[in-house]
Amino acid sequence: MAMAMLVAVLAVFTFGMVTVFPGSIKLRLVERVGMDDSQIGKSITVWQVMTLIFTIVVGPVLDRLGHKPILITGFVLVGLAMCLFATAKRASGVFFASALLGVGGSCVNSGGNTLLPALNTSNPAAASNLGNVFFGLGAFIVPFLISFLFARFPFTISVGLFGLISFAAAIPALFAHYPAISESYDWASALSLVHNPTALIAGLILFCYIGLEVSTASWSTTYLKNAGFAENRASLIFSLFWVAMIVGRLIASQTVTTSIGKATIGGAAFAAAVGLFILTITKNRLLAGAIIVVTGLCYAPIFPTTVGVTFSRFSPSLYGSVYAIMVAIGLLGPSIIPAWIGYYSKTRSIQAGYRLMVALAALLVVFAIFL
Repeated sequence: MAMAMLVAVLAVFTFGMVTVFPGSIKLRLVERVGMDDSQIGKSITVWQVMTLIFTIVVGPVLDRLGHKPILITGFVLVGLAMCLFATAKRASGVFFASALLGVGGSCVNSGGNTLLPALNTSNPAAASNLGNVFFGLGAFIVPFLISFLFARFPFTISVGLFGLISFAAAIPALFAHYPAISESYDWASALSLVHNPTALIAGLILFCYIGLEVSTASWSTTYLKNAGFAENRASLIFSLFWVAMIVGRLIASQTVTTSIGKATIGGAAFAAAVGLFILTITKNRLLAGAIIVVTGLCYAPIFPTTVGVTFSRFSPSLYGSVYAIMVAIGLLGPSIIPAWIGYYSKTRSIQAGYRLMVALAALLVVFAIFL
């Protein structure tokens, strides 16, 4: 199963790349294709909608067919989407690439995050935390490398390189041996999970968490600039936020067990709420910068530990279906919360807008108690 673990790690790494990919190439893409902000916004919407729809579809299909076809398809589609972004000359090409990125991203996300716990059913929370270290690396490496590549190579080569990484990951996915598929898989059982309280509460936790993570990613540099940091310093601090998340998940993989998972989720969310509250009142820019980095450390174990704790309540034969429900609810968070913060901040300030994030973190603590 060592090859299967490698594939699981590559899947979450690839999904990390997918998560930040459109934002990392957006400015150069606008220059190259001649799209306006409205068209870029529509392409991001296409990507997110396809991600949501296919997350729901992929989960039950994964339980029925197994990890191999889903992961190979995901790596190939992500690679193809990135290469299409690299060669697109019209807005229609960008929209098509965005749709493929959503479909492929759903496959590698569901495949990787269900395979990790399936390979360590004795402690799925630890397995999920360790694997998601590589999600952070994927999310970090694209913006870190892209400016270096753009300075030295044409747009097509720079962007297409990430597509080649995804294509390459399909090779070990083709030859790995995966956990056996349940011969007794029942579509009706999967459908009944729609009103399973554990899956629904886990989904509400992810609604809060993903909303917090994407809101922090969307607004941190704005917050830091308003606090008095230069743009390059604000970007550096935000990079350290991702580094802190990687470190936090690495620590959690060695310390968190499924038995203390619920306390870990609640404690991390409470610490995040305290940090976010400080950001709403502090006038000290150095303290604000430090808190944003520490917030990454607090966020780190929440997603993978929630997945691990939830999976410990179900048979591995239903992991894909359970994950589909959790993440489908969770993905509603980033479609609502960041825009809400922007709207709230428009008439007040970005610091006031962070009060919504404090409330969301507090709500996450409550949901963790009931998981």
